[in-house]
Amino acid sequence: MVEDEELKRAVSRILQRSERQDDLQKLLGTFVDVGILPQLENNNNQIFYGRRGTGKTHVLRVLGSKLSDNPANTVVYIDARTLGSTAQFSDPSVPLSVRCLTLFKDILTETHNALLEHIVEHPPHNANLALAAADELLSVIVEPSERVETEALEIKGATNAGTSGGAKVLLSTSSAGLEASTSSQSSERTELTGRFRVHHNDKVIFPGLHRQLTSVLDLAQTTLFILFDEWSSLPSDVQPYLAEFLRRGVLPVRRAVLKIASLEYRSHFSILGGKTVGFELGADISVTQDLDDYYVFDRNPDQITEAYADMIFRHLASELPEGYLLKTHGVSSGSELASRLFTERATCAELARASEGVARDLINIFTSAYFYAVRRGRTSIDRKAIVEAARQWFEQDKARFLDDELQGVLRRIVDDVIGNRRARSFLLPRELENHPIVRRLFDARVLHQMQRGYADKDNPGVRYNIYTLDYGTYVDLLGTTKQPDMSFLQEGSEPNLVVPFDDKRSIRRIILDRRVLEPNATGGA
Repeated sequence: MVEDEELKRAVSRILQRSERQDDLQKLLGTFVDVGILPQLENNNNQIFYGRRGTGKTHVLRVLGSKLSDNPANTVVYIDARTLGSTAQFSDPSVPLSVRCLTLFKDILTETHNALLEHIVEHPPHNANLALAAADELLSVIVEPSERVETEALEIKGATNAGTSGGAKVLLSTSSAGLEASTSSQSSERTELTGRFRVHHNDKVIFPGLHRQLTSVLDLAQTTLFILFDEWSSLPSDVQPYLAEFLRRGVLPVRRAVLKIASLEYRSHFSILGGKTVGFELGADISVTQDLDDYYVFDRNPDQITEAYADMIFRHLASELPEGYLLKTHGVSSGSELASRLFTERATCAELARASEGVARDLINIFTSAYFYAVRRGRTSIDRKAIVEAARQWFEQDKARFLDDELQGVLRRIVDDVIGNRRARSFLLPRELENHPIVRRLFDARVLHQMQRGYADKDNPGVRYNIYTLDYGTYVDLLGTTKQPDMSFLQEGSEPNLVVPFDDKRSIRRIILDRRVLEPNATGGA
């Protein structure tokens, strides 16, 4: 199959990022659900996590499409990377309150536009009232409040005073006389002048927002779903305050639902203290299972291999003429593709292992392996192509972005776990889960979490997280005497084992402590 020219073009056209896919039908057609979507198709406010490349955006956009199929729903998809302006992120002179408020208003404006569009496309019985309520909502969002402040008052007074007099002579045939008179007049005038300044306060009044948003949703007879993507791209100091605005302005609205996709270790949803600012996780908004948990290869190797083969099949089918794979190569499923495009099914499983639960890594390694096989004149993708592609991807996308500190810690872990123990997995006490070095290595996708909160029977009362090293850290050792153990041991085959999975498969008990994470450390066990 590899030499097929039409297939070559299809492989080269596969997009590595779902947000770059404008064709909604292709986006839906390439989606493979392993169980996360049913947990999000509800009216609960939720957060779900996943590292870069695990498919969070793909999940949100497919979820948005499914929700939009119901004409009673209004769906707003918001990419946090498109919010705000440079002032919100790079100008330290802009107060934090102004930065947060501007971002919040961006969200509300997108929401208003979506509601207005919904009312026009799906007019309710009282559409005019709904449109009027939408106008009122816009006023609440964009119109600033006014406050008049007196700067100065000046009082001026003046008094006018005067005296007048007169005399007259009376002459008659009978008498003569003199008559005189005087009179006085005065007036006062007071002038009051002042200078006033009108302050326009850019703020949102939450009771008014709640009232108007509720009114629009009730009159439009719709449920609002706000799908918020790339939360972790927001500045960390802004995140808890924006969460507070959403908690006050959106979460109390009965017909409004908020779904957030984010990176766990780059999310700051609250500031805890005397008074919590932001979301109270579990109370205000729940956290669903991490996407990473669904793609742990060592937990379900057969299921993950099948899911990834189906993912590749769907991506190729979306870029080929309809029915091309079936008509030309007799392939109608991911399982059949794994048998035809790869030298054997085990090669496809090796690709799934090398991807380490990250869909974007899968696409990149597959694409590189495919064209590596083309250059070598092969008719199918062999294990050597997978290994070489995985090595290149590790060097290009992961290792080059590790600073000296991370390189040093990773080197110590590799030397101990792989070099000395001939293993890939190890245990860390759970309290080290939030250690900055562990977070950064995990976020860089060179450490992968297999299980959280494992209770080792030989260390009662202590909880561990089980991690495995990235495929790229030992890819050069594959096929040599220093290759780590790639398969799980069976329970009881060795005394120093832990049993992390329900099927009783075991791994060696390798426990690293805090020392391995410290600068200038020499060992960790």
